[in-house]
Amino acid sequence: MKKSRKSSPPPHEVRANSDKAPSLSPDTARRRRWWFPFAAVLLIPGLLALGELALRLGGYGYVTDYFVPHPAAPGRLVENQRFPWRFIPPTLARPPEPVVLSPQKPANTYRIFVFGESAAEGDPAPPFGFARILEVLLRARYPDTRFEVVNTAFTAINSHVILPIARQCADLQGDLWLVYMGNNEVIGPYGLAPVFSRWAPPLPVIRASLALKTMRLGQWCAARLESLRRSEAAARGWGGMTMFLNHQVSPDDPRLAVVYANFERNLADIVRLGRGAGALIVLSTVASNLRDCAPFGSLHRADLLPEQLTAWNALYQDGVAAEARGDFREALRVYEQAAGVDDRFADLHFRRGRCALALGQAREAREHFERARDLDTLRFRADTRLNEIIRHTARSSAGKGVELLDAERVFAEATPDGVPGEEWFYEHVHFNFAGNYRLARAFAEVVTRLLPSAITARTAAGAGWLSEAECARRLGYSPGQERDICEVMRRRFEEPIYRRQLDDSERLKRLARRLEELRGEAKPGARQQAARIVREALSGTPDDPVLHELLARTLLAAGQLEPALAQWREVAARLPHDPTASFESAQIWLQLGKTAEAEAAFRRALGLNPDHARSHEGLGLLYARQSRATEAIRHLRAAVRLDPTRSQAAQELARLAGDSR
Repeated sequence: MKKSRKSSPPPHEVRANSDKAPSLSPDTARRRRWWFPFAAVLLIPGLLALGELALRLGGYGYVTDYFVPHPAAPGRLVENQRFPWRFIPPTLARPPEPVVLSPQKPANTYRIFVFGESAAEGDPAPPFGFARILEVLLRARYPDTRFEVVNTAFTAINSHVILPIARQCADLQGDLWLVYMGNNEVIGPYGLAPVFSRWAPPLPVIRASLALKTMRLGQWCAARLESLRRSEAAARGWGGMTMFLNHQVSPDDPRLAVVYANFERNLADIVRLGRGAGALIVLSTVASNLRDCAPFGSLHRADLLPEQLTAWNALYQDGVAAEARGDFREALRVYEQAAGVDDRFADLHFRRGRCALALGQAREAREHFERARDLDTLRFRADTRLNEIIRHTARSSAGKGVELLDAERVFAEATPDGVPGEEWFYEHVHFNFAGNYRLARAFAEVVTRLLPSAITARTAAGAGWLSEAECARRLGYSPGQERDICEVMRRRFEEPIYRRQLDDSERLKRLARRLEELRGEAKPGARQQAARIVREALSGTPDDPVLHELLARTLLAAGQLEPALAQWREVAARLPHDPTASFESAQIWLQLGKTAEAEAAFRRALGLNPDHARSHEGLGLLYARQSRATEAIRHLRAAVRLDPTRSQAAQELARLAGDSR
């Protein structure tokens, strides 16, 4: 007899039932829903922390503070040469000037911090910048007090970079903060020129990005992004102002409003930080060369019709012809007609300013020169709006430890026609010695009003301010130094950005005349006299590393190699963290034919700063001459990677590569 079997379900039902997960109780499901977010909250930060720790242990990344511990003197601080990397691609970043600082302010010291960009740094000659002159002025007038002026300014930065510097300075017992900034706000980091960064984002985005880059993980991510979208400028390396040539910004660009708002907030935060740290604040407007610096770029208004442009060009050329033959009244008349068609072209206002000035119409001339600056589409000068923000910020805090120095007005009043020019500036914003002295005097007069009575009561006998000539003597400035700076400017004026300016040929002629007047300063006897002037300055401040470096360079120019070496040793003793003295010593050893000493000096420089491209290049070229190809290639590659403008290194690399084929 057959046993009966239970009927089986259809195959599709079996599959369906077998795929069905066992049901969960409501309590278990609820716990699981809570567990996953909780685990994610713990796991993600944990993974990030592990990644950060791994990168740090592996030596990846860089410290982001402006001041870092002195490598040879515990308890002291020095500038961080990698500080700009958080804001600017390393191949484009300019390093800060060397500084050594004690976190604890010494007794009987009045500490002043200076914040700004290249004009505040003193470019093209930082040893003669206004911060150095200010220190000389104050020390001479109040000899019983040690004034310490710490200049944190350097090239190619703006308020987004300066604010983090100020944040660290707030812990360093500054008595007074001087702020002279604004020239780079549009073209600097997070501005509108896509050289250092690609856009002008809202301030919270900028600050979040910068905060992330304080972590090694953030730096790693930023480096990956940079490698994917590396800018042409970063690939080419530092190219000065010419890097911005193709990045004009119309005065109607709506993004300028973001730039102005960011600047206002950053400036207010710098003031807040300083006052919170107990420092008094002096905010300065920013002066610029109006009379002898034509706009770098001009654009017509966007809605100009073709027939209007044709009419404008005809009128403009008629005006240029009248101006060239000295008929300034006729030129003005025609230029005014052109302005009726399109008054947004910066060069037109500059020409109107020159004609008005030639006719003795100083007030009208200044208005046109200022308009030319504000319409300049290559915005290397602080404009009217930025200076208004500075004035407003200072006045809104008046009586609360914040003072305004209206430097723009100071230079206008010091100029007979009210239109500052080459009597104060080398080019658009950088001061010559007279300009630096004038600004330092203006700052000194404000500082004096803010000093405590314990200091002002101990004024030196006959307590006037030192003259410009006496300040020059105490800083080692001489006609020979002026000649060297003029040579620097002559080379700078060969850059395409300057050659485009409509007053380029006139400026070059004036500079050539001045160099001819100073031609004798290049002779051996004049070089010896320049060295004597620096030695005399050193007798008053023998521990000043800047003067020792100035003397080293002056002696080298005079052909005194061994004495120059001795001065570089003095610099190294006072700035043992800085590679410059070792690098320059290596160059002198090479001139003396002592390659072993040169190699040791190059290696010493790289020990102090492994990113020093010039030392990599020097060592690589030395090894190439010694047929040590493998070592040469390694250092030459490093030089080009760190600084793509190292053309000699690139050429030698190409030659070595050709030899190896």
